[in-house]
Amino acid sequence: MRRALLAAGLAVWWQGVVAQSLPVQQAINAVNADSLVWRLERLSGEVPVDVGQGDTLILSRHKTQPGNVIAAQWIQQEFTRMGYAPVVEPFGALGANILAEKAGLVHPERKVIICGHYDSMPGGTTAPGADDDGSGSCAVLEAARVLAGLGFENTLVFALWDEEEQGLVGSAYHAAAAFGNDEEITAVINMDAIAYDGDGDGLMRIHTRPVANSIAIKDSALMVNTTYGLGLDIAVNNPGETYSDHASFWTQGYGAILVIEDFDDDPNPHYHTPSDRLQYLDTAYWRGLARLAIGTAAVMAVPVIDAGMRETRSSETLAIYPNPARDKVEVRMLVGTKADVFPVITDPTGRAVRDVRITKAADNGWTLDLSGLAPGAYLLRVQDGAKVLTGHMVRWP
Repeated sequence: MRRALLAAGLAVWWQGVVAQSLPVQQAINAVNADSLVWRLERLSGEVPVDVGQGDTLILSRHKTQPGNVIAAQWIQQEFTRMGYAPVVEPFGALGANILAEKAGLVHPERKVIICGHYDSMPGGTTAPGADDDGSGSCAVLEAARVLAGLGFENTLVFALWDEEEQGLVGSAYHAAAAFGNDEEITAVINMDAIAYDGDGDGLMRIHTRPVANSIAIKDSALMVNTTYGLGLDIAVNNPGETYSDHASFWTQGYGAILVIEDFDDDPNPHYHTPSDRLQYLDTAYWRGLARLAIGTAAVMAVPVIDAGMRETRSSETLAIYPNPARDKVEVRMLVGTKADVFPVITDPTGRAVRDVRITKAADNGWTLDLSGLAPGAYLLRVQDGAKVLTGHMVRWP
């Protein structure tokens, strides 16, 4: 069977429909504007870096320039400093993707990729690429920093692609290899140019398409924006454009979204010029988009719920019958209290399709109406105080 991608979505994300997840909130709160700026000053050549050859300015990250190699070395150095073991993925004559992984504690085979590209334009000796895509690259490094101390069910991959500017070459290489190896990629959150807001209206965009679970990933991002109070003004492009690295994963049938500034109606006039510098970026706006992408990645990776919100997945916690069913199922909690509970039904993409508040259920049991749901497999998640109980169920045609 080609990747259990849809099945991977069953156990995911939508506890946020009824309650915040503390680890996700912690990650969002930890995103720091000074940290973003500190890294971008170095990646865009305003402050020197030392990768073992003395202080050096990264003046250009174009594939043909020495700064591209220095940037790759500095990114590896940053990952290592944060406790990761970065991997270099070479391709072509000069290309090198840089990746770091945080292994999942329950499903390490399921991967959530948060990414950007570190190469820049234009050609020549000066290509600081602060917005495109230093802003996204530094947000990936910030994601690695703020998520390092948290536990997740799925594996988080922090990826910096090379040669995006030559036609998505680095990400296309990785996505094709993942497809060839039947890798299970649950979500890709790509950030490309996330820090310019010339007209000051705060508008940003999410690009998605009906490919795999891309729409559900977009919905998860919208949920993060509302549930965690980010308050971003988000426009959705569907079908989204294919001009950045998320499209490499669409090509291979993986779910992905692009988080980007309002490139449609408020494009950065310094795009692909030697003047694409930090001074023209909006730091507060940049932090907001980074928080959205990082929060979405954390949700998709599924935080391991600690003692404050323990999740039980044993078949002995919920009795669901008949199962399969057509119109109604009887649900009985075999553990837990008779307090208010919050059942949520998710579909195979992880999208919440129905949530119901049950008040003082008699004998810890209630009836769920399945009418209107498409035939197929679903996951029932029940929040009961400090516990989350789960059970699988199937609706017959």
